Amino acid sequence: MNSTKKNDYKSKILETLDDFPSGLTITDLSDKTGAHRNTVSAHLRTLESEGFVTKKEIGSAHLYFSKRRDYLSKKLVNSFLQALLSSLKNKFPNREIVFKEIGHLILKKFQFPIGDVYIEEFKKARKFEDSIAQLKLFEKFYNSYDFFQDDLNISIQELNLNKVIFRLSNSEYLKDNEDFIYFFYIACGITEGIYLANLNKKVVCNVEKIYISKTQDDSYIDISIEIL
Repeated sequence: MNSTKKNDYKSKILETLDDFPSGLTITDLSDKTGAHRNTVSAHLRTLESEGFVTKKEIGSAHLYFSKRRDYLSKKLVNSFLQALLSSLKNKFPNREIVFKEIGHLILKKFQFPIGDVYIEEFKKARKFEDSIAQLKLFEKFYNSYDFFQDDLNISIQELNLNKVIFRLSNSEYLKDNEDFIYFFYIACGITEGIYLANLNKKVVCNVEKIYISKTQDDSYIDISIEIL
C-alpha cells in the first residue's frame, strides 16, 4: 500500500472516530470506512502510538476513541460548562431535585451517541434479568454522555442485588469547591432515563456523598443506583 493511501485510511479512521465519541470497535470502523479489519487494526496501533486514539475494554469488546476534538477544544467546552454550572448554583441554590429533573428533560431532547457495543450490553443484561449486571452497566455507559472527562475514574464502593454505590473521582467538576456539583444531579436524571429506556427498569439515582479536597485527584462523589 502506498503512503498516500495509508494516510487516507488513517485520516478516514480518525474522522470516523471523531463522529462517534462513545467509541467504535474494529468491526464498526471496518464497516464504516470500507477498509479491511487488518488494515484498520494496523492503523489504530499507529494512531494509538501517535497519541490520537485511546482504547477501552467494554465487556468483551475493545472500543477505540478519538482524542482529537476538531470543532471545539475540550478545555473550552469544560470552561463554559463550569461557568454555566457555577452561575446556576449561585442563582438557584439548594435546587438539586430540579436539576435532576432537568437531566430527564435533556434525555428527551438530546440523543446521546450510545454505540452498538453499549446497546448489546443492555440487551444481554435485559435478557438474563441479572440485577447486579444491570447495576454495573453504569460504569460502562457513563462516558457515553459525559464524553469530555477522559480521565474520570469510576469504582464500585458497595454492591448488592438491588443497589450499587459508585465513586467518581478525578473529575474536572470537583475542583476546590462545590460550584459545579449540579452537573452530577443532571447526570443522575439522565441515568434514570437511560435505564428506563434501555432496560425498562425504574431506578433511583442519587448523590450520596461529596468530598472536595484541595486536589482534583483526591476529590470524589459517591452516586447510588437502586432498582425499584
